[in-house]
Formats: sequence, C-alpha cells, structure tokens
Amino acid sequence: AHIEGEHEGAARYNASMSDVERDHYNNLIYLCGVCHDIIDDRAQGEHDYPIERLQEIKTDHERKVRQAMADAFADVGFPELEEATQWILTIQPEQSGQDFLLIAPEDKLRKNDLGQDSRAVITIGLSVARDVGAYIESISQTEPDFPERLKAGFLSEYYRLIHEGQTGDDLFDLMCSFAQRGFERQAQRSAGLSVLVYLFESCEVFEK
Repeated sequence: AHIEGEHEGAARYNASMSDVERDHYNNLIYLCGVCHDIIDDRAQGEHDYPIERLQEIKTDHERKVRQAMADAFADVGFPELEEATQWILTIQPEQSGQDFLLIAPEDKLRKNDLGQDSRAVITIGLSVARDVGAYIESISQTEPDFPERLKAGFLSEYYRLIHEGQTGDDLFDLMCSFAQRGFERQAQRSAGLSVLVYLFESCEVFEK
C-alpha cells in the first residue's frame, strides 16, 4: 500500500511527489488486504493512519525483522550451510580468463547503489562470513572445485539478472531470493544469505 496516496483523491495524497517517489520502496508498506482497505479509506485512513503513523509502523516492523534475521544467523552452522549449498553439485566451474580486482564491501555498496535494507542484510551476514569461509575450506579438502562451482552458480544468476536490466536493491533482493531457494526453515534461509554475503565480500559478485 502507498503511505502517501497513489493518486489524486486517495488518502494522504501528496501532489508534490513524483511518480517515481510515489512508487518507491520508501513510500510503500506491506499490508494484508483488509488493512490495505482500512488505511486507504479517505476518511478513516487519513484520521487513524496519518503518514507519520504508517512510517512508524513500517520502521518498527523492519526493526523486528532485522532482529529476527540477526537471531537466525546465530543458528547458522555447517549442517545449515551444507543444506544451503547442495544445489551447486550440478554446477560446473567456469574457466574464466578475467582477473577481477576485488573492491571493499563499502565501495561495492556505493557502486551498486544499495540502500539501508540491503546494507542491513550484508552487515548481519558478514557476522558469520568467517564460518562460511571455514565451511568452504573444509569442503574443498575433498572437493577441490567446490569454491569455483559455488561462485559459478551465483555469478550465472547475477549476470542473468543484470542482462534483464536489474540493478540496485532490486538486483540484491532477487539475489537474496536465489540464495534462499525457497527454503522454509529460517536457519536454512539465513545460511543461504550468509553464503551470498560471503561471496559479496570475497569475490566478483557485485563487482560489475
């Protein structure tokens, strides 16, 4: 739902906003259908759910989600990482002739125009990057091409999305969905995200 109304005559409509600003993530809030109707009602919505209250509700919810993610990352271990990377067994490592110069995560954030929500996921994920690195090193003892297969799988999706024209937070969100692969348990989902963030830090994913 739109925090500041979608069109003239809608609740909380702001004529000074551009269409891009109006449809930007910052002006959107996820709601069920019932609540959507309530806040969009011109009389009740504007009275009971002014802009400031909706922004506060959104901010509070996002804070709770970030905390839940941080708690879930604490549960990520080798079993979860193994589950999250099983899919790469079918990936063949690429023989790339390119030599990428790695750049720091903070520079990647700016270069890819990633916002606060993407930054929050990356920051939390970096807290377990050492564990992901230890897991990858452990597996590579018996499967030497495991790191390259892992990287190739993520890079293939990364370049596919770029070819579709995806950029910024939209690109990062889609990569997160790819990393989580429909997992149901939060520990599995967090493990997938932690692998993505590890690659964000350590290889050419998001270098372009």
